[in-house]
Amino acid sequence: MVSTSLQIKRASVIYFSLAMTLTFYHAQKINRQFWPSRSEFHQSIISGNFKSPYQYRVLAPWLAEAGGWVLEKTLRLPPGKPSVLARESVYILQRFIATWMLLIFFHLYLESWFTSEVAFSGTLILGILHLYTFHRYFYQPSSALNILFLTIAAWLILRGHSGWLYPLIIVGTLARETCGLLVPLYLAHGWPKKKCLMHATGLFLVWLIVQSLLRVFFGFRPSFEDVITFHDQIRWASWPLFLFGLFWFIPLVHYKNLPSFLRRAILMFVPPLLIANFLFGKIIETRLFLDLAIVFIPGTFFGLLQLDKYPTDDA
Repeated sequence: MVSTSLQIKRASVIYFSLAMTLTFYHAQKINRQFWPSRSEFHQSIISGNFKSPYQYRVLAPWLAEAGGWVLEKTLRLPPGKPSVLARESVYILQRFIATWMLLIFFHLYLESWFTSEVAFSGTLILGILHLYTFHRYFYQPSSALNILFLTIAAWLILRGHSGWLYPLIIVGTLARETCGLLVPLYLAHGWPKKKCLMHATGLFLVWLIVQSLLRVFFGFRPSFEDVITFHDQIRWASWPLFLFGLFWFIPLVHYKNLPSFLRRAILMFVPPLLIANFLFGKIIETRLFLDLAIVFIPGTFFGLLQLDKYPTDDA
C-alpha cells in the first residue's frame, strides 16, 4: 500500500491545479471586474479610516500592500493603474496560496477518520462548493484565509496540538474576526474536560485581546448603513440552502453515528455561525457559510459510508 505521505504529495499536485482553476475564475469574475472599487477599499483600509469590520481585517490588505510595493519598486512601475494592478496581482497570488493550502489541510483533516481516497473525494467536493461562493461581493480577501485557518485549527485539535492554536488564532484574528469560531471548535473536541475549558478560555481571551488592540489602534469605526431586513434574509435563504443541499441534513439524520467531535461541533460551532450570519451578514453571500464544510462534509460521509469501517470516537 502506498504511504499516506506519498498519497498527499500526489493529491497536492491535483489540488495545485484545482487551486489554479478556482483562482483564475475568481480573478476573472471578481478581481478583474471590480478592481477600481477594490482599490478604493484597499486604500481606505491602509490609511486606517475605513468602515467596520473591514478596517480590523488587516492581514490580507497589508500583505497585498507589501507585495505590491515590492513589485512596484522592482519593476519600476509608475503610480496609478499599473501600481494598482501590481497590488491586485498579489491579492490573486494570496488567494491561490490560501486555496491550495486549504485543499491540502482539508484532505489531512479528513484523513483523521477516512482513507486517503475518501479524503480526496471530500476535498474535491469542497473545491466544487468553492465556486458557488464567488457570489455577490467584490472585496472579501479574508474569506479564503478564514476557512484555511479554521481548517488548520480543526486538524491541529484532532491531533491534540493545542499549543499551536494560540499563534494561529492571533494571525487568524488579524485576518478576520470570525476566526474566533476556533474556540467552539476546540470545545467540541474536549468538552467538558477541565483542560479543554482552560484552553478554550485562554484562546477566547487571546482573540478578545487582539480584537481590542485593533480597536485601540484604529478606534471604533462606524459600520456601513446597509439596511437588511428579516424579509430579505428569508428571501435569500435558498442560496445557503443549496450551497450544501442534502449535506445540511444527512449528518443530522445520522447524528448518533458521528464521532463525538462532529456531534458537538453541530451543537457548538454551527449555531453561532448561522446566528451571526443571519444577524450581521447578508446570507445571499454564500461564502459566509463555507466554513461549515468542516462539519458537514465529514458528517455526510459518516452518514453514507459503511460506518463500521471508520472510528466514530475521538478516543
